Amino acid sequence: MKAKLVMLITALFCQSVATASELILENFTVVSGHLTEQQENTQIRIVDGAITEVTTEPMQPLTAHAKLINGQGKFLTPGIMDSHVHVGSIPGIGFLDSPNAVKHAAVVEEYLRQLPRSLLYFGITEVLNLGGSDGEKHFTAAREHPDYYTCQPIPVIGGYPHLSAGYTLRHARYFIIEDPTQLSLPEYIDPALHTPEAVVAAIAKTGARCIKIYIEDGFGAASDWPLLSSTSLQRIRQAADKADLQVWAHANALDMYHIALNHHVDGIAHGLWNWQWKTNPDNPPVTDTLEQLIASDTAYMPTIQVMLSLQGMYDKDTLADPRREKVLPAALLKWYSTYEGQWFKREISKDFGDLPDAKVHELSGYGVGRAKQAAAYLASKGHPLLVASDYPSSPSFAAAPGLSTFYEMQQLADAGISAEQIFAAATINGPRQFGLDKQYGTVEPGKIANLLILTQNPQQSVANWESIETVILRGKPIQRSALAVPLP
Repeated sequence: MKAKLVMLITALFCQSVATASELILENFTVVSGHLTEQQENTQIRIVDGAITEVTTEPMQPLTAHAKLINGQGKFLTPGIMDSHVHVGSIPGIGFLDSPNAVKHAAVVEEYLRQLPRSLLYFGITEVLNLGGSDGEKHFTAAREHPDYYTCQPIPVIGGYPHLSAGYTLRHARYFIIEDPTQLSLPEYIDPALHTPEAVVAAIAKTGARCIKIYIEDGFGAASDWPLLSSTSLQRIRQAADKADLQVWAHANALDMYHIALNHHVDGIAHGLWNWQWKTNPDNPPVTDTLEQLIASDTAYMPTIQVMLSLQGMYDKDTLADPRREKVLPAALLKWYSTYEGQWFKREISKDFGDLPDAKVHELSGYGVGRAKQAAAYLASKGHPLLVASDYPSSPSFAAAPGLSTFYEMQQLADAGISAEQIFAAATINGPRQFGLDKQYGTVEPGKIANLLILTQNPQQSVANWESIETVILRGKPIQRSALAVPLP
């Protein structure tokens, strides 16, 4: 009886192997965060989309239909995780329900089809939609798309991100009603479902990796936008702990950082670039705030790209970058050069008193510089960073899918942060932060086979990320050129 059982198990195993999808990567130099140095002449077996074996010994196929890729002279790395994207917003246009999106529906549809492929084109194999589920249906319906995760937002009624109590009540899924007597509530809204505890419980049921709160009292010189009360923030924190959810804060100014850190958030979703508006002597220096962040082990997303995409609208070279043609539809690129397509630039210019473009470019560059300075300080102290582009971050036409993530890494390098630190920020730090490191982030057995084949080592230079030849998505190799916007 025992012998028959062993024979049956062996037969079933052989049958499962015979029908499995097998990919063998031979003679690669593996670059991975768990290794102290690159590992040459390495063989990697991938079965049904997962890494099952990594060895420097010769490897034989298990199936007759195994696919082999020779990696002599090439590098293999984990895919990139962009831990802060928004798939429901289009650069230069805005949100999916905006008037521009409705007016240019055909272009928007073309953009949405291309978006997942454009991210893959730049090696992004995992994304965290940090702030809602807008665009999720289109994104995940694509045949090939980065693995997708969400962080659900709790907007402030009458405050950021929509600055309209009515908008939040009509469109937001999760919001907190702190005092029902102060609002004219529609009959269909039950205040009992909008306590901190009820909202966090509802978000937990969605499978989100985290909650995003907004600590933002204004942009520029504005500082009168409402915030959630300290009591509500404390209750959100307590409820999130019970639900095993992280709490992330939108904050970018010194005083807003203090609120976030004092309420023990798990991470701050923007770099610290705004400290010129507040001159209150009670505010400690920037370095004191960053030291508090380090001491509390609060995760950090530099998101330099937010400021860079604003500055980029005033840079004549932005629209001339040929890499944009690889990731954005031709019709959308053409529209950016029209008067209508420059609408957001005109809005931003008003904040600068209609100064000449060259002067606005110079002034907006201060925000880029401060963001780089803060990120460099943290990196110099060994505090891990997360690659997070906040793409597209605003309706700026300067943003581009995938390319914005690469720009983000370039800015980190320009700030003096080492390529090795940026490599970790791009590959392992995001999965580690969001509890996904058993699936992603390193080239090891048991991991999902989201990998990149490159001709140069990106752990030595950020520029080498542009040498991607092949993207392997859950074990399926895809030539990078096949992911670009199709030629007309």
